[in-house]
Amino acid sequence: MRNSLILRRTVSCLSLAGLIAILSYGGLVEAKSDETKSQKSSPVKPTTAPPSAVASAPVCDISAHPKITKVTPDPVKPGQRIVIKGTNFGTRDCFKDVTFKAVHPKEFKYVNDSTAEATVPELKPGLVPVHILTAGGASQFTVQVLGK
Repeated sequence: MRNSLILRRTVSCLSLAGLIAILSYGGLVEAKSDETKSQKSSPVKPTTAPPSAVASAPVCDISAHPKITKVTPDPVKPGQRIVIKGTNFGTRDCFKDVTFKAVHPKEFKYVNDSTAEATVPELKPGLVPVHILTAGGASQFTVQVLGK
């Protein structure tokens, strides 16, 4: 019986707090402030980019998820250049990154929608995931890294 009373009071308090929050957010209850009407700032007007910037912005297809299908050579050694083949790598502006495990290579190069190149960073020998990141998502392919 006592637990039921506590539960009802808790729900009532939460409901009242929720109602106040909704009314405040909706602008139906005015929050008190030390500002006078003359001190209140004018509403912020949204801004847009100039038409020239919008026209030159890259258009990336976020529904085209990338997929790595092959990495050559495999196995690889640190410092070696690899070729990453696949699909849906997007455009140069939409191709974002290549990593080995969580290590960024010194350099990578976007070649086209299905090819990228990268230099293998210094890594411990073993199986290492190669990741690519595009505007459409990420893909992974595991390669074997040999010792130097």
